[in-house]
Amino acid sequence: MPETLRLFFAVPLPDELRTAACELQQECACPDVKIGWTRPQNMHFTLKFLGDIPADRVAKLVEVAAEVAQLRPAHRVTVGTVGAFPNKRRPRVIWIGCTDGADELGQLGTDLDWALAQAKLSQREKRDFVPHLTLGRVRGGRDFSELNTALDRLADRTVGEMVVDHFTLMRSDLQAGQPPVYTELGRLELGAECRGQSQQGREGAICQKGCDDNGRREEQQEG
Repeated sequence: MPETLRLFFAVPLPDELRTAACELQQECACPDVKIGWTRPQNMHFTLKFLGDIPADRVAKLVEVAAEVAQLRPAHRVTVGTVGAFPNKRRPRVIWIGCTDGADELGQLGTDLDWALAQAKLSQREKRDFVPHLTLGRVRGGRDFSELNTALDRLADRTVGEMVVDHFTLMRSDLQAGQPPVYTELGRLELGAECRGQSQQGREGAICQKGCDDNGRREEQQEG
């Protein structure tokens, strides 16, 4: 059988925001609920989860994603608001969302989803893309009242601001009883820089580069 790879596109959280995100994890922690927390070095916004894809399609995935990246400018995003899926009363996934810049990040995800479907590399998502970063997954618990209170308290908390100027194609290798190993297969630079002034000078720039053999290790957050 042809080799398949478990793949997704993501925007990584920059180092300077990880400390604040970890503080939110500590504020949500409570003795009556077991939560598997995302490790700080693994935090990211998933743009598109692809699932198991034939290995020989990686180059085409990077090519199509680069075309999307070329047409989207870099932009600023305010990372904040804490929520839970399916709801705060019986949470299964605890997440951080976006405020300012959420529409631009959402449009990037939507454009990528459409382009990949047009190239017959994936299926269109049935739901609208809502940018979020998984803080942790609830594994079980007896009493959720303390966690509910924490989620209400942190609902409007701001983590910080970041510039979204690239996204990555990631490979996920599953391991029994362990977080999966994530390896970066491609980095796609957006078409213009965001420096708080007019966006000029780098329209149309594309960068596609592979990752070295060490790759990146991240805890699985989607799929």
